[in-house]
Amino acid sequence: MTPDKTTAPQVLLVDDNATNLQVLYQTLDRKGYRLLAAKSGKDALSIAARTVPDLILLDVMMPEMDGFETCARLKADPQTRECAIIFLSAVTEPAEKVRGLELGAVDFVNKPFQAEEVLARVRTHVTIRDLQKQLRRRNEELEHELTVAQELLREARDRTDGLLLGESGVATRLRQDVAAAAASDQPLLVSGPPGSDHEAVARAVHHQSPRADRAIICVNCLAIAPGSSPPSLRTGAVPDIAHSFRLAHGGTLYLEGIQHLPRETQRTLAERLRAIGEAQQAGTAADPDVRVILSTTRDVDDELAAGRLSPELHRAIPRTIDLAPLRARVEDLPTLAPYILRRQAEQSGRTVPIISGESFKRLQNYRWPGNIRELRNVLGSALAASQGPVLEIGEQLLDNSIRMGSYSLIEQIGSGGMGEVWLARHRLLARPAAVKVVRDTAAGGGNEGHSLRERFAREAQATADLQSPHTVQLFDFGVTDAGSFYYVMEHLRGMDLQRMVERYGPLPPERVVFLLKQACLSLAEAHALKLVHRDIKPANLFVCRLGREYDFLKVLDFGVVSRQGTDALSPITVAGVVLGTPAFLAPELVGADTIFDERADIYALGCVTFWLLAARPPFEARDAKSLLMHHSNTAAAPPSAHTQQEIPAALDALVLECLAKDPALRPPCAEVLADRLDALPLGNPWDQRRARDWWERHQPDA
Repeated sequence: MTPDKTTAPQVLLVDDNATNLQVLYQTLDRKGYRLLAAKSGKDALSIAARTVPDLILLDVMMPEMDGFETCARLKADPQTRECAIIFLSAVTEPAEKVRGLELGAVDFVNKPFQAEEVLARVRTHVTIRDLQKQLRRRNEELEHELTVAQELLREARDRTDGLLLGESGVATRLRQDVAAAAASDQPLLVSGPPGSDHEAVARAVHHQSPRADRAIICVNCLAIAPGSSPPSLRTGAVPDIAHSFRLAHGGTLYLEGIQHLPRETQRTLAERLRAIGEAQQAGTAADPDVRVILSTTRDVDDELAAGRLSPELHRAIPRTIDLAPLRARVEDLPTLAPYILRRQAEQSGRTVPIISGESFKRLQNYRWPGNIRELRNVLGSALAASQGPVLEIGEQLLDNSIRMGSYSLIEQIGSGGMGEVWLARHRLLARPAAVKVVRDTAAGGGNEGHSLRERFAREAQATADLQSPHTVQLFDFGVTDAGSFYYVMEHLRGMDLQRMVERYGPLPPERVVFLLKQACLSLAEAHALKLVHRDIKPANLFVCRLGREYDFLKVLDFGVVSRQGTDALSPITVAGVVLGTPAFLAPELVGADTIFDERADIYALGCVTFWLLAARPPFEARDAKSLLMHHSNTAAAPPSAHTQQEIPAALDALVLECLAKDPALRPPCAEVLADRLDALPLGNPWDQRRARDWWERHQPDA
C-alpha cells in the first residue's frame, strides 16, 4: 500500500555518490515516502537537526566525515537520537557491522543493493519505528493516568483521614481500630449513630490496606436489587449484589445500610462472605477477590431483634468498628472543625476564615445530635452567611439553624448546579419547610446573574399564584443580607418519580394513571393562568403521604415557567444553564423565538408516562443535541415495546398521542388529558387501600 504523502514517513538519503542517491530516490519515491537527500555527513547532520526524519539511509565511506562518525553525532544529539539509521556499505567485515550497530544503527544493507531489499528493510524499520512511537505514547498516557489516579487517591485520603483527627481517647481508639481492620482482609461492619460518616471510615480502612491501589466501590443498599441481572445503563436499573462484587474485584466493596437489604439478598451476601472466609483460610483467592465492608446506623442487636438484619449475615461478619457519637469527642473539635472548614472553603473558592474563640466555646458546649454530618452543616451554613476573615457561629446556628427570613436552616437535603435545598422550620410556628437558596457563584454578576435571579423570582411568583393542592405550596421568598435569593416551600416526605422508578422499577399502569391525573389537576390550574411549566419530568413530580392520604402527588419546580407564547428569555438556556430537560422536552421548545403553549407540558407528561411504564424515556442518545433531534424527527415506539409488563392498548395509544410532534394532534389541555386518563379501561384501578399497602411495605420517607 502506498503511504499518504502528507503523513508518510520521512527518509533522509545520505551518499556522496550522485548515482546512488538517484537510484535510492527513485526506488523510495514511487512508494510514497517523503524524501530528503544529503551528499555528506555534515549536510546530513544539518538536515536531520531541522527535520528529524523517521529513518536515515547512511553511506559509510564518505570524505571528511564517514558514516560511523555521522551516526555517532546523530545519536549524541537528543533531537535526533531516536532516528532509525540503516547503513549502506560495501563493507562486509563482521567487525565493521558490529561497530555500526554498537553506535546505534538498526541495520546494514550491502552495496550494490537491490531495490526490493532496500524497500523491505525500510518498510520493516519504519513499522518498528511507528510501533515504538505508539508504545511510547501509550506509556506516556498510562503515566499520566497513574499520576491522575494518585492525585485522586491523595485527595480521597485527605477527605477521609480528617475523621481520624484529634487526640481524644475516642479518636486514638478509632485510628487503632482502622489500622487493625486494614491489616486484615476479613469482612468488616462499621456501626454507629446516624451522621457519623461511616463511609469515611470504610474508605480510611481501604486506603490503609494492601488494596489501596485498587478501587473502593460504594453502594447504598437501598439501591441494590434482589435480582441477578446486571444493571442497564439505558434503563437506569439498580445494581445487584453479584454485579457489585464484580465491579469491586481486587479492591473493596462498601455496602451502606445493610439493614435495608431484603432478607433473601442478605442470605446471598452471607453465603458470599462465608465463601470469602473459607478461601482465605485455605490460602486461595476468592472469586471475585473482594474485601467487603458493611455499615448500619442502628444498634445491631436492635436490628436483629426487629428482623431487619438476618442472623446468617451477622454471623458472617467477624470484625466490627463501633463509632462513638461526636459529643463523646468534643475535645477534638479544635482540630476537626478547622479541617472541615478549610475543605468547605476550598470547594467554594473562599479564603479560609478563622473560627472565633466564642464560636469554639459554643461548638464545645453543644450536644451534636447529628454528629459529624451536623458539624459539616453548621460550618457550611456559617460559611455561606459570613463575609469577613473571622467566622462567627451564633447561638441560633447551633440551634441547628441559620436564619433565612423567619425560617431557620437545619440541614442540607439537596443540591444542584445553581443552589441548595435545606430543611428548615419557622422560628415561631416550628413549622417544617424546605428552603431553596441560589448560590452567589451560580448567579454571578452582570446580565447572567440578573437572568438567573429573575428565574428564581419568577418561580416564586408563579408558584404563589397557584392554589392547587397538587402544586407545591410557597410560604415565603426573599433575599439574604449577602444577596442570595431564596424561597420557602412546604417540606414533603416521600420521593420523586425518578427515584421511585430507579429504586422499585416500572409502575403498574393503574398506578401511573392514578398519579398522572393528579399532575393534570396541578397543570390545569397553571394553564388556566396562561403558565407553561416547561420542565415536567419524573424528578419534578413528587409522591408523598399527607396525613392519611397516600400517593399524593405534588408538582415541583416552576423555575422555567413561561407565559404562553414567545418567552422573553431564550427557551433553552439562561446564564448558560439549560432550561428544561432534553429527555422530556417538547419539539416546539427546541430553538429560539418559538411559539408554544400548554401542549408542551402535555408532551412532557407523555414522556413521563413512558418513563413510569418502561423505566426509560421514549428517546435516548449520547448527547443533548442528538436527543433533541429525536424529539423533533423520530416517531416514538409505544411503551409496551420496551417493557415486559402488560400495558392496555388504550394507554399505549394515549401516550403516543401525547408524544405527537404536531401540538395540534395532542390532547388540547391538561383537563382533557385527565378525562382521557379517567376513561381508560383498567381492570383493577389503583386506590387508597393499594397505595397504603405499598407505603407500609416500603416506607419511602427518606
